[in-house]
Amino acid sequence: MLCLSFCRCICLPLKRDSVRTCYVNEEFDTDVRLRVRAEYQEHDAALRSGVSSDKPHPLERQFELFSRASSLLGARGLGSVGCHIKFTDWETLQAFWKDYLSGVLLEALKGVFITESMRQAAGREGVRLLISVDQDDYEEGCRVLAAGRRRFRMPSVSRG
Repeated sequence: MLCLSFCRCICLPLKRDSVRTCYVNEEFDTDVRLRVRAEYQEHDAALRSGVSSDKPHPLERQFELFSRASSLLGARGLGSVGCHIKFTDWETLQAFWKDYLSGVLLEALKGVFITESMRQAAGREGVRLLISVDQDDYEEGCRVLAAGRRRFRMPSVSRG
């Protein structure tokens, strides 16, 4: 399992005119699951040539076709990576989610996961990358990190 960590220090003064101490707020962190999967770009030809049924009853035939198609598509996967990304900062989680929704994260990961050797191995079929982020993890992370933001909000300092 691959783990990445995004971290920001929270700095609080110990007392007036003293040295500041910084620590990572480990009480308020959250994991978001990310799954990255590579697969062949086109499946039509493989499905046409590799999926058939000789069952006479329409419902049985449909079930067998679905089962064979599902097995064939599963076998054509080129691999996947699952990781948990630890966030300790609400703003960083928001930026990550925004990049996921906009496609920026997918484009960045294509450069890492789809290598030239993978393209060559796939030949003329081509390779595509699919990513998914668990929305429940994101929403729970927002709740936890927002609670941490409220708890550690620094008091305003008036200048005068």
